[in-house]
Amino acid sequence: MAETAARLQTHNQEMVKCLDQLRTMQTALEEKIAVQEKKRDALNEEMEKLQRSLEDLETSIASDTKMLNDCSKKLTETENGYTKLADTMQLLLMAAKENGITVSTTASGSSSSVPQDRNKNASS
Repeated sequence: MAETAARLQTHNQEMVKCLDQLRTMQTALEEKIAVQEKKRDALNEEMEKLQRSLEDLETSIASDTKMLNDCSKKLTETENGYTKLADTMQLLLMAAKENGITVSTTASGSSSSVPQDRNKNASS
């Protein structure tokens, strides 16, 4: 019986060692999990901040893109209007020159001084 008691004592000591090792392992894993959960929470918080920043940036880009499109449209319309104005000015200038030549030839062919006075006033 003493031998059985000795074996039981040995098994008991080994069982206590195994239980202590399992408790140590359990504690280490609990600490590791706690650290990992903290890291996960910090990363989730950072991701939320980045997501908000991304949404703000997307909103800003959309607004700026709309303003750019409006500006480009206005620029195109203004350039087209200015081109039409320049073309009209050119036509008016050509017409004025033709009328000037007609008036000059008419004035030099007649003896009236009125057209000459008009030419003097126009050139003044």
